[in-house]
Amino acid sequence: MSTASIALGQVARLAFKDESGAYGTPASGNYQYGFYYKSSLRETKPIEADPIIGAGYNNFRDATPPAPALSEHGGSLELPVCLNQVGDWLKLLFGAPQTSGSTNFTHAFTSGALTLPTRTIELNPIAGDFRQHVSCAAKSFSFDVADANGYQRATLDLLGQGENLLGSTGAGTPTAARAYDPVKATGGAVLLGGVAVGVLLSAKFMYETGLSQDRYVDTSAKFGASILAEQASLTGELRVRYTSAAFDTAALNETDQSLEFNFVKSANNSLTFLAPAARLARAGVAIEGPGGIEQTISFRCAQTAGAPMLTATLKNQIASY
Repeated sequence: MSTASIALGQVARLAFKDESGAYGTPASGNYQYGFYYKSSLRETKPIEADPIIGAGYNNFRDATPPAPALSEHGGSLELPVCLNQVGDWLKLLFGAPQTSGSTNFTHAFTSGALTLPTRTIELNPIAGDFRQHVSCAAKSFSFDVADANGYQRATLDLLGQGENLLGSTGAGTPTAARAYDPVKATGGAVLLGGVAVGVLLSAKFMYETGLSQDRYVDTSAKFGASILAEQASLTGELRVRYTSAAFDTAALNETDQSLEFNFVKSANNSLTFLAPAARLARAGVAIEGPGGIEQTISFRCAQTAGAPMLTATLKNQIASY
């Protein structure tokens, strides 16, 4: 007698491809495999009550049959900050990059695009069960920087049109995932005004695309479109060991400074997020006992006359995304 067979996340492969057709039309052809830590992508549809009066049912106290409901589709992917694979996900956030170089390439992704790509993502949790997530678009991208074990991770939040349940793959013959080149969790650095933030305990980074969804009168319970109805935003916080009033002074003066989050493995393999104009919120100092004093400073970024709000520069040996 053997142990029972159960579904394991370890074997749940992810494949993806950018879409070229109308919203809600899955990508065709051969997809590409990618690595991930967690996925909460799913389509949900609640059961709605229908408190109809006067219907001829068995009694006057029990619930009547439910009514149709609207579908919701979305979720998040927890991803490794792999210097080869992360470019595929940055493309969802910013659109295609400007690429330069040969052998060693530099890919510059910039915020501010009027439209963003959509992507079909297929997850295969068990044999014969292929979950095709259609027209996924990026809602936000976030990560924490700290002196931690393991490799750096990031969270990508997505909204989509819907999930198709397939008995066989719709991903064609997927190509292999790009070579795995992860960044250590201790490999991050944060610079403010071009200078490394001293005694930094941790930092949070959150980029939001301004994505929302429209529902149209079209006989469907699913969303009709993904739209960029709101401005993109870049926010976060710096948690430091308190040493002076420098951060409060900068906040009081409403001084804009450049802010960088860097993940550097070598001169030709790195990822940098650069915001040219970050403004700090005044935080004050909380003294919560006889122990060490910390300060948590929030920031918000903006575009300038000469630069977008955020530029992500990826250096690797991948020719294109």
